[in-house]
Amino acid sequence: MAGAIVSVSTGALSTLLPKLSLLIQGEYKLLKGVKGGISFLKDELTSMHTLLVKLANNEENLDEQVKDWRNKVRELSYAIEDCIDLFLHKVSSSNAKAGLVRKTAAKIRKLCHVQIDPRLPALYVEAEKLVGIDGPREKIIEWLEKDESQKLKVVCIVGFGGLGKTTLANQVYHKMKGQFDCSSFMPVSRNPNMTKILADLLKELGSRVDTSDDERQLICKLRTFLQRKRYLVIVDDIWSAKAWEVVKCALPENNLCSRVISTTRNADVATSCCSCLAGYIHNMQPLNEQDSQKLFFKSIFGDKSACPPYLEQVSHGIISKCHGLPLAIISIASLLAGKLHMKEQWEQVHNSIGFVFSQQGIRDILLLSYYDLPINLKTCLLYLSVFPEDYNIDREELIWRWIAEEFISEVKGQTLDQIAENYFNDLVNRSMIQPFDIKYDGRADACKLHDMLTYLSIASRGITDLPEQIGGLQNLLTLDIRGSSVEKLPSTIGCLKNLVRLLVNEAVKLPNEVGDLQALQQLSFAGNYNSIVFVEQLKRLANLRAISIRLHDSARLGHHDMARYMEALKSSLAVMDKQGLQSLDISCFDTVIGEKLMDLLCYTPCLQKLVIHGCCIGLLPKQMAVLVNLRHLEIWVRNIKQDDLCVLGSIPTLLFFRLFVVCGPDERLAISSHQFRCLKQFIFVSYGGGLEMLFMQGAMPELRWLSHEFRAHESDCKMGFEFSLKHLASLEHLKVTIFCHVATRSRVEAAEASVRNAASAHPGCPIF
Repeated sequence: MAGAIVSVSTGALSTLLPKLSLLIQGEYKLLKGVKGGISFLKDELTSMHTLLVKLANNEENLDEQVKDWRNKVRELSYAIEDCIDLFLHKVSSSNAKAGLVRKTAAKIRKLCHVQIDPRLPALYVEAEKLVGIDGPREKIIEWLEKDESQKLKVVCIVGFGGLGKTTLANQVYHKMKGQFDCSSFMPVSRNPNMTKILADLLKELGSRVDTSDDERQLICKLRTFLQRKRYLVIVDDIWSAKAWEVVKCALPENNLCSRVISTTRNADVATSCCSCLAGYIHNMQPLNEQDSQKLFFKSIFGDKSACPPYLEQVSHGIISKCHGLPLAIISIASLLAGKLHMKEQWEQVHNSIGFVFSQQGIRDILLLSYYDLPINLKTCLLYLSVFPEDYNIDREELIWRWIAEEFISEVKGQTLDQIAENYFNDLVNRSMIQPFDIKYDGRADACKLHDMLTYLSIASRGITDLPEQIGGLQNLLTLDIRGSSVEKLPSTIGCLKNLVRLLVNEAVKLPNEVGDLQALQQLSFAGNYNSIVFVEQLKRLANLRAISIRLHDSARLGHHDMARYMEALKSSLAVMDKQGLQSLDISCFDTVIGEKLMDLLCYTPCLQKLVIHGCCIGLLPKQMAVLVNLRHLEIWVRNIKQDDLCVLGSIPTLLFFRLFVVCGPDERLAISSHQFRCLKQFIFVSYGGGLEMLFMQGAMPELRWLSHEFRAHESDCKMGFEFSLKHLASLEHLKVTIFCHVATRSRVEAAEASVRNAASAHPGCPIF
């Protein structure tokens, strides 16, 4: 019976293919072109036959487009069989035979170019051929099955095109659908016809559809049909929150443990899918190196051990270029399987891998994401092509390059860098760029492309000065001379009315005319040769958002000038704060000025980032409590007391805190549940020795990342090595560095054992 089903499903292909082999291998006198045409027919029809067999085993999941293509292949197979019979028995003319083959080959080529959903093969891959999917599949199933609540639950699988979202959803679907009264796998795609999609869903579930039904009527019918049934629905490849809202309206919350799984490339859509219902977002990750190799070798040889040694090196090169994308690995493996294991041909594929991807259909899948981008994001994405392959692109650098190239459209009420940052985040959410180095606030410091002159940067060490004519570059937005040997900027720099970003080395002398740069938003690094007039000019920078500055030494200034200098600095800081200064990075290697500097902080309550390094602060002023908007803090102190921690711990918005302490405290410092309520990352470097902080129950409830560095030497270590790590309930990452200089081996081992015991006893099992 199974054979009959396959025969019906594949038309005449089962009997046709042996006849074509007979023609090629037999004693027939064929013209060279005719024989080549028959070989082409056999290869193409063999591929079609293989796919038809797979489709026959999944008849219930086929959409209308695939069914139409399947029917045309069947009809063509019968026509070709008639032609071959005529060719073998009734036609004697070689010219007639050649014409027959050419016409048939033309029909095949036409059918080969019929556009089919490129995700189709993911639905019909055999489970035993999959690699790296067991863990994610069982994780999703576990989440869907846990919880005694009867409410509708949603899982959204999100990730870049080609990562295997459809395959994973399909595997979960087939493993779970037997537990439900009805189930359906519903493809949506980029430009969905929602009326047709809802009608197809209704038909697949087994209900009647009237051709005159509109979207509203179909939603009502679906809700009525599903209201008393436990259902499982896969919503595959959804691109917009609007499309999801339509689908959601059709799926009733019937308190029967119904389940929905959606897949998308857009993180914002994933959030929409899970925001109103009990939801869980599963982020797809590329295959690791081991699984990538396993999938590659399994697809070609059946097992890694079967790979010839002479192909191993080129194989690893090919695998690395696929960057863990299952679609890319399988496509390349399929191509190489027919290359007779010749090293030269494999190397050719390795060297032309971009072209190979375009030929294997990967380009079509990835282009879907590109086509869905707004025009402004397309331009920003294409700009990334100026960076080398696999280059880690600094987020801030990229944002300002976009601005410099005038890719950013103005939006009322937002600065260009805020808009550009939104562009960056949008590309991340759409899985078009891969974020790296995620910080405490959830932002990525860098990105890279998924595998697949308004900016002026002077990096030559041979350049020692800039011409006066630079003031004529009226459209210049960014001037970056950090990699040059320039020691001084000309006064004409003040003519750059549109300059937004000025980046220099700390040794560069800046002219007083810097105050004329009314568009300037970032200044780094204002060095230590700047005059009192220069410091006074800073208050004129009405749009300045971030400044890095190195302060004078008191010995160079003298008593009288130091008082004027500090007064000018206080005045400028107060004005800049009112004008919107967000980030202040100060280098100060003078203790006298460092102590006075802390008293100026009460004039900057709007700061979001404060970094003070170079000097060791003796006392932390209580005025630091006014920094109620501070998110990022880095400071060096001579010693720290419990009262200091209480002041810093009261800052309500603090997310990142890096604290360097030179001398150990006289008593162990306790962090209570009332302090550092929002802190996510804490780096504590203690040169005094020992674990000097005790975390009380409920301390730092949001802390995810803890790094602690301390000395093990007995004379430095006053507090021992015990601390209550278990009370950091949200801890995910723990890094501990022990300075072993002049410490005995037993002291170092005791310190290490104490830390390891604390880490292993933590109920959340942080990465250590």
